[in-house]
Amino acid sequence: MNASQALSRFIVNATYDQLPADAVAAAKVAILDGIANMVAGSTQELADIIGQYTRALGGSPDCSVIGWGFSTNAPAAAFANGVFGHCLDYEIQGFPPTHGTSSCLPSALALGEIRHASGKTIIEAYALGWDIQGRMRAASAPASNPAFHPPGMVGPLGGAAASAKVLGLDVPQTQMALGIASSRTGGLTANTGTMVKSTHPGNASRMGVEAAILAGMGYTASEEVFESPVGYAAALFGGNVDWDILTGGFGEPWRLVDPGYDVKRFPAQVYMQNPIEAVLNLRSEHNLDASMVDRLVIHRRGRGHSGPIPASGLDGKFSVEYCAAAALLDGRVVIDTFTDERRFAEDMEEALRKVQVDPDADDSGGVRVTAHLKDGRTATAECRTFKGSAGNPMTREERMDKVWDCIGRALSQSDAQRVIDLCEDLENVSDITELMAILGQASPARA
Repeated sequence: MNASQALSRFIVNATYDQLPADAVAAAKVAILDGIANMVAGSTQELADIIGQYTRALGGSPDCSVIGWGFSTNAPAAAFANGVFGHCLDYEIQGFPPTHGTSSCLPSALALGEIRHASGKTIIEAYALGWDIQGRMRAASAPASNPAFHPPGMVGPLGGAAASAKVLGLDVPQTQMALGIASSRTGGLTANTGTMVKSTHPGNASRMGVEAAILAGMGYTASEEVFESPVGYAAALFGGNVDWDILTGGFGEPWRLVDPGYDVKRFPAQVYMQNPIEAVLNLRSEHNLDASMVDRLVIHRRGRGHSGPIPASGLDGKFSVEYCAAAALLDGRVVIDTFTDERRFAEDMEEALRKVQVDPDADDSGGVRVTAHLKDGRTATAECRTFKGSAGNPMTREERMDKVWDCIGRALSQSDAQRVIDLCEDLENVSDITELMAILGQASPARA
């Protein structure tokens, strides 16, 4: 049995009743977080372009475009909602890092809306999509080319897995869906910090939907797309894939549980979470504000993707210096921290000149910050395991603060509460269209 056959059998044979309670609980937390990201993301500047683009394309009005008040065909809705889900860089992050939620949840929701799928089906599809893309990411991580953005490489496989499950494809059809999706991979890390980055998971969701629809109609692909000497593993990873990781121990455990995931506390790249929290710790532990600081040094492994002078607010999500400066100035890092208005404010320009990165720290995980104060003193603080990480999880109340901030940007309080209630009781939702009808309403910015 080759890899695509093994993966396809796992996808087809797995059922909600086989999911352990901890996997269901982890999926529901992740799905609510993902929906919150999509709602908030739909209000962003880049969403203006994506929403208008999607509406202009037209299409059968079957699937809701979140926050926009119109419906379109499943691939287009999955694309738009995938972009919305990723554009804040606020969604959960797995191990190794790849953006599994925005690559497969929009696929499951779009097709689920057409099929009037139950909440249990969405949980199944999400858990499988997360697992398949996570397996491939873990199996190929040592050979990954850093020029490729991981969700563009493995995300279409997760999108196809989730889509195949919602459509109820059989094993041969699911194998074809994975084969089709394997030819829809791509995404360059050079576009990190730009609007294009969020299209990588958006494309993964769209391609996953399209692959499953085509496979269900009889479209064919290679039966050995992963192992072929001219196939997926050879093309993207030089053939260096750990097949035991990819196809071994299905459901033992589910990847949502082990290795689990980080829930981001701040809407920035996962590698920015420790630096931000370290600076916030510095402020609170030493009762500091930016006016007292002459120079701030961030001790960490590496400089980060974006440089000390990010080109935009969006680019600031990947700049250690910008994230640290924002935390020092404002005592918080929130969605509006990454607008161009905040990025180019006079006080931010001044604060950025105070921050420098020491990229040679011994500990590749923890971050230590040192403030050199104007009165000659120094103050230090650190963060080794940020709040929300798998090793230091948030409480439900802390997670709900994030969810409310996101969902409240586009929905009324009563609708936001209904979304939360449905997601937290998702296994008892008989028809996902009830949830999608709320999410698909035009936000106040679109009305």
